[in-house]
Amino acid sequence: MNTETIEKLKELIDGSKRPLITAHIRLDGDAMGSQLAFYYALKAMGKEPCIINDSNIPRVYKFLVEGVDARRWTPDTKTSLSAGGKSYGFDLAIVVDTPGADRTGGVQQIISSGMPVISIDHHVCGCSFGDLNIIETEKCSTGEIVFDLFRHMNIEITPKIAEALYVAIITDTGRFMHRNTTSDTLRAAAHLIDCGADPTDIGQRLYKANTYGYIQLQSMATKTLSFHYDKKIACMWLTKEMMRDAHTPPIDTQDFADIPSSIEGVEVGVLLRELGAKNMVKVSLRSRDGIDVNKIANDFGGGGHRRAAGCELEGSIQEVQDRVVKAVSKIYESLEKEQKVLA
Repeated sequence: MNTETIEKLKELIDGSKRPLITAHIRLDGDAMGSQLAFYYALKAMGKEPCIINDSNIPRVYKFLVEGVDARRWTPDTKTSLSAGGKSYGFDLAIVVDTPGADRTGGVQQIISSGMPVISIDHHVCGCSFGDLNIIETEKCSTGEIVFDLFRHMNIEITPKIAEALYVAIITDTGRFMHRNTTSDTLRAAAHLIDCGADPTDIGQRLYKANTYGYIQLQSMATKTLSFHYDKKIACMWLTKEMMRDAHTPPIDTQDFADIPSSIEGVEVGVLLRELGAKNMVKVSLRSRDGIDVNKIANDFGGGGHRRAAGCELEGSIQEVQDRVVKAVSKIYESLEKEQKVLA
């Protein structure tokens, strides 16, 4: 973290009174935790921060936003903010965990209205769309970057900030099991515990509070499992009908993407979820080892990380599955040809 970056960050924050904090659509733990950490830090500085996202807050993260000015972007939100003038009453935008301004959904209308923009992200496909771009792809999460920033800026890590950043880190490392977990990650987590994050309470809230509908949906989804390319690829479906019958909204199904890749022998897991838009499917890719699923997602107009990425494709869920399986299979075929040549 260079001094110039820290000084520029301080300058932009010091010059702001009413900052906007936002993140990508379909919020996850890293986006939520990073946002909340900034919210509490800015509040302590005497600012008037507001969190606005073009997404509902997943059920398991709602405990983080109790007493927080966190809103969802809707036509009513836009109307209520319009009285604030050209920049909707904000004088700075802090965008976390978001590889491109378009990934903020409707909130892009605010962040593109002329105010300074700070982008903090760890995605490989991160775009430099801010006035200040802090992109560190080697970090396990945006939360770990925020942790480093706060320490360099001498910002006190209160129990609330510690809790938020711990959520960001534990979720984006898959409970410290993903290969993006480093010794620095674990030291950051330990420091956050020392600052007041309760790992037992957080773990219970995130992983031990499933609804009956959620468990029902898992049962429905696992029945759709199919295996391809000598069982190295596993695919699973979530249809709109299944989610409706289980009374579980799409935003609460993010962990389902890890199910196919958790099966013994599977190297690439694929979750296909029908979106609200007709004939559109959300594809979540997970790689246990070897295959770079970020490249696959990029080819389909998406992105993410080497072992976790996603995209959205048009077609029926079966058609989309066929396209994705074909793309992954081609990579395996190419690798096998290379091995034969080397042999």
